[in-house]
Amino acid sequence: MPVMLVEVSKQNPVFGDPYYIASVRIHYKGIVSKVFPLQVKDETDLKNKLKVEITKIKFIELMYGLEEVRRLIA
Repeated sequence: MPVMLVEVSKQNPVFGDPYYIASVRIHYKGIVSKVFPLQVKDETDLKNKLKVEITKIKFIELMYGLEEVRRLIA
């Protein structure tokens, strides 16, 4: 399943560790999602969070069908 990484910006808060805001778009069975942000610590965190988002999409398709996926993410 292709994922488009649109933009990544590094955030350096005064208190706490730096993190990144990744703007991503998921392509699923001909449906292209809206661009949405993910707050991540590093590349591994990004991969794990994308796996969670993709699993959510697959679960919605399983339970409600592809039209509901299209309605929710597009």
